[in-house]
Amino acid sequence: MNSITNKVNRLFLIFILSLLAACNSESGGSGGSGGTNSLGSSPSETPEPSASPMSVFDLEISAENSLHSVYNLEIDVDISEISTKRAFISICDNSIAKGDLSKVDFDMCLLKGNLNEGVGVFELRVANHCEELITLIWIMEKDREPLIYTLSHDNQKESYWLIN
Repeated sequence: MNSITNKVNRLFLIFILSLLAACNSESGGSGGSGGTNSLGSSPSETPEPSASPMSVFDLEISAENSLHSVYNLEIDVDISEISTKRAFISICDNSIAKGDLSKVDFDMCLLKGNLNEGVGVFELRVANHCEELITLIWIMEKDREPLIYTLSHDNQKESYWLIN
């Protein structure tokens, strides 16, 4: 029984010494100095305290910023001089497409509607991140390409767009 206890004690001692050696090597001790820092080495620098995090009260907002996240857009469409045939209109965000019809996401359009004899009036509330809109008017005539118009947001709360 004594021999088993001695073996367990020795294994425990070996385990503890191994653990101490491993901890010393992770804390930056060198192999040649026996795991202690020499007196000639420079002490580690204390990191400077980081700046306190910003709060809402730290924000500075210019007087020109109304903090509105949307703008109102009134759209008058009159293409009766071009065509009075049946026509459909789509108004979409042009930020990604940049005028390329193959990249316009028609599932995400702000407006899909029809024109009555080439005329229509629409009112939209548009998110400020939609900096440019694209309007496509599809006239139901054989081999007719859509009419394409773009509008850049002028950072006004209210905007008016005449399409003719």
